[in-house]
Parts: sequence; structure tokens; C-alpha cells
Amino acid sequence: MCGVCGVLGGEEHWTAESARPEVFGATRTRRAERLHRAAAANRILGLYGLRLDDWQGSAFVLSSPTGRREIVDALPAVWAAAAQMLGRPIDPLDPALLARIGGGPR
Repeated sequence: MCGVCGVLGGEEHWTAESARPEVFGATRTRRAERLHRAAAANRILGLYGLRLDDWQGSAFVLSSPTGRREIVDALPAVWAAAAQMLGRPIDPLDPALLARIGGGPR
């Protein structure tokens, strides 16, 4: 399947608050939630020179400083795509990394 076809009909990831209001409550719009997730991911990705942007409310675009881009459908896929771009793994839950961005134990 081509990238566009995969983006057009995809369901929201199970972690999306707006996709599961019966579990998480209806506290945010889908768009605000996606922007919040991208901003949180960018706190980590920025340390590697990468950037994540929302694309039409249905996917994310991961960009490198060299102009390389990859479309990913959900936040969990971002980390694998980032690792592939960098040629090394990224652990977004690494305690040292979280301490660097102020989100973990120091």
C-alpha cells in the first residue's frame, strides 16, 4: 500500500485520549492532543536534531536537519523511524535522557 492510502483510512492509535473518551475523558480536541504529543516528542527528538510535525491530523512527519523526511502513522512508530534515520537506537524512556529534558530523576 502506498503511503497516502495508509494515511487516509487509518484509525487513531489506542493511546489517543480523543479516541477513547470513555477511558480518558473528553478533555482535549483531537487536534490539540496531536499537537501536544508532537511537542512532547520534540523535546526528546530535538536532542538528536530531529523534528516531528503533525500532517493533516492523520499522520506525523519526522524530519532530519539534512532534509530527510518520513511519514509515520502514530507516535510509537516515531522512535523506530528516528532510530533508522540516525543509524542508532533511541530509548525515549532512558533515565539519563529524561533527566536532560527535565522529565526524569536527576
